[in-house]
Amino acid sequence: MTDKLQQPADPATGHRWRWIVGGLALGVLLAAVVAVVAFDRSLTRIEVQGLGDESAMPEPAFESPTVDPHTDDGSSIDTGDDPLEDDLLDALDLPDPDPRALTILVLGSDSREVLTAEEREEFNTGDFWGERTEVVALVRLDPSADNLRLLNVPRDLLVTRCDGTRGRVNAAYGIGESNGVGGMSCVVQTITQWSGLSIDHAVKVDFRGFVDIVDSIGGVEMLLDQPLRDRRANLDLPQGCVHLDGVDALAFVRARGLDDDYGRIARQQRFLRELRAQIAELGLVTDLPRLLRLADATARSVQLDGTLTLNRIRQLVSTHRGQLTGDLDTEVIPGTPRISESNGAYLVEPDEQRAQELFQWLETGVDPDATPEQTLPGGGMLPDDAVAPVEPSDGGSSPAELDDPPPAGSVAQRCD
Repeated sequence: MTDKLQQPADPATGHRWRWIVGGLALGVLLAAVVAVVAFDRSLTRIEVQGLGDESAMPEPAFESPTVDPHTDDGSSIDTGDDPLEDDLLDALDLPDPDPRALTILVLGSDSREVLTAEEREEFNTGDFWGERTEVVALVRLDPSADNLRLLNVPRDLLVTRCDGTRGRVNAAYGIGESNGVGGMSCVVQTITQWSGLSIDHAVKVDFRGFVDIVDSIGGVEMLLDQPLRDRRANLDLPQGCVHLDGVDALAFVRARGLDDDYGRIARQQRFLRELRAQIAELGLVTDLPRLLRLADATARSVQLDGTLTLNRIRQLVSTHRGQLTGDLDTEVIPGTPRISESNGAYLVEPDEQRAQELFQWLETGVDPDATPEQTLPGGGMLPDDAVAPVEPSDGGSSPAELDDPPPAGSVAQRCD
């Protein structure tokens, strides 16, 4: 029995395969380039005043503001600064912030104009006119830190807004839209003037965009230790492992009938952690179709300040890759609820000293509850007399005390 002679490979066949593989690779590369260009062109960018150096911020766009005593948020004119006795911050030997670090303002809009009549009914949002910011948060990207830092500002917090009126922070966006300053510009100026922080970039997402972003990654799974029901937010989730699509996720982060706005913020922070964890698990960098769906959903639903160009975004991702993939450290401005004497509107009076401590934490990374044994990010020690106990604010709308159970649904737990 003789072995069959092996036929020599046809050189032409090898060349054809190389052309096919090379053509496919080139096609994928061209598709990726086209997708990136389309993504960039789909983004909505607007000019925002007040970004960057605080000294470069324009003067508020008003001369002699007047206030309607019957406005919906208990507005009044700010009669002057309330000096803070901030001995704690003066005692801290804080490190200088990393010059590469930056602060991003993140806004969640409650505008119903982006929703159809069917979506308004499905989401149970109602038909409220105007636009307010249900979420006001500051995110700190710091190359010297391992994690992102996020500071939430409650929507009902009483602040001086860009036109000089005093009222809820969530109304600042509408004020800016009505007086020509611009909604995002008014919020930036309001937060900057109050906190003393320099805001480098601003981003806004609406209801429709939030739903699309969650759906683009296939939803989010989480474990609930109790059922959650809030009729006003259209929330009805059982106990146990649940899969949230975009509509369910929106109900989860909107719900405050379970407790109050601080409970809602705690659930929003939990959902953000779960969302980031799921995106990391999906490996979107290697899953091109799903990555493109996420990019498309983001581009159609997010507004950016005009300085967030594609090159700038790429630079930020490169510089802050460690923080973007790290954990999330969160805080919230505490306050005391009160009712406006002029019209009965619900407001939250901020704990100003605590707020300044948290602004310092956002910028430097120093734990606001630090003990003398804890070290500063730069390696220095907190002085023994630098840490004073902070009394919790009274009232049902302040963050829960350490001995209190966490707000319903706010503890991050993953399904097995």
